[in-house]
Amino acid sequence: MARSLPETRHIYALQGRDVPVWLERSARRSVGLQIRQEGLRVILPQRFPLQELDAILRQKAGWILGKLDALAERPAATPLQAGSPLEWLGEPRSLSLGHKRAAVTADALQLVAETTADIPLALQKLMRREARVFLAERLDSWAARLGLRYGEFKLSSAGTRWGSCTSQGTIRLNWRLMQAPLPVIDYVVIHELCHLVELNHSHRFWALVATACPDWKHKRDWLKREGARYFAW
Repeated sequence: MARSLPETRHIYALQGRDVPVWLERSARRSVGLQIRQEGLRVILPQRFPLQELDAILRQKAGWILGKLDALAERPAATPLQAGSPLEWLGEPRSLSLGHKRAAVTADALQLVAETTADIPLALQKLMRREARVFLAERLDSWAARLGLRYGEFKLSSAGTRWGSCTSQGTIRLNWRLMQAPLPVIDYVVIHELCHLVELNHSHRFWALVATACPDWKHKRDWLKREGARYFAW
């Protein structure tokens, strides 16, 4: 298997703004764009002509700048400690440390963590463990209701996206969704499943989403307005 080559840093001018871009070559077949705090990461196929990247970045400039701005506006990271409030499926919980096994109870998220420095990783492990089962169940349930079949389910750690669907039918859902209310989670699940039929955001796509989630606009807007706090730790 071909190895990825080290990243190299470049500056691209997009709509009059200088954007730091890290380029990486890999064995993938298509160009991948990843937004991160310090700029844009671009993953290129091994033999992709670098001169063709300019056109792609100009075409995606609005999306790239919008995502970078949204990331910059995200609330500063909130230090976590024992007793810190958090949400679980939209319901309030508090963090409880020093347990032998991570668990979710009616009022707490019990973590295998002895110090505050251990909390972020311990919390992520708990959320990923629960998300791997819970989100898969929601995905299977809605796929059956919609009469759709997806190829594979994977967890995502994306910094700005709640989910994605590839042309091969692989669906990724962000494990941080475990903090959101169930109706919002279901909207994201339905959204990605509908991409199995329409791999775009056309009128046909949104009409398909509306058949299963008539108030999708409300849930989409809620995520845009409220979802940033789920990344604030």
